[in-house]
Amino acid sequence: MRSVLRVAAIASALALAGPASAQYTFLSPKIEPPPLRLEGWEHVVRVNLGVGFYNSGWYNCYRGWYSGTCTTGSYGSLVPFLVGPQIDFNLGGVSNVSVGLTVGIGTVSTTYNDGTANVKKSAQITLWEPTLDYVVKPGSLSQDTVGRFRIGGGLYIGPDNKLGGVGRLGAGVSFFSTGRFGVGIDLVLEGGTVNGYWIGGLQILASPEFHF
Repeated sequence: MRSVLRVAAIASALALAGPASAQYTFLSPKIEPPPLRLEGWEHVVRVNLGVGFYNSGWYNCYRGWYSGTCTTGSYGSLVPFLVGPQIDFNLGGVSNVSVGLTVGIGTVSTTYNDGTANVKKSAQITLWEPTLDYVVKPGSLSQDTVGRFRIGGGLYIGPDNKLGGVGRLGAGVSFFSTGRFGVGIDLVLEGGTVNGYWIGGLQILASPEFHF
């Protein structure tokens, strides 16, 4: 009787284990096993938040630019709070195009020479910057952490509709890329002109991200 019960127990265990093992052991060669993890989302929407460090200046040169001495005619600095949306569209593989709008709000401080002495002034301004970048994201989209490098340009729209243009070069990283929501960090260098004067700056950005 004991032998019969033992055989019945073994037969029951094999009957229950058979279908489960068949899902993996007897799969058709044409059917791939289920993935161990989800693939990353290809496109990203983010809201950039951060701070910028800008300065600009031009020079007065005497006796010609090639033989005389130059002194600073005017100098301006701006440390604005930055906020704005940005969307990365994947073009296939590591290539992406990034479209955004950055709004900088801060106080510009200017020092200029009125002919007899240096004069300092400051004013609250808002600087609008539509941007367009080409972004490379090396590595696999299935990684939780994905780096990126960007090169592109921006258009400055300042007070009184004064215009300027800058080139952009930056690097960043996204965390939790395999999930629907993530966090990004970017450093972006900019350089160009605004209202006919040279300007350069650094943007430090952190952003909540939505992957789709």
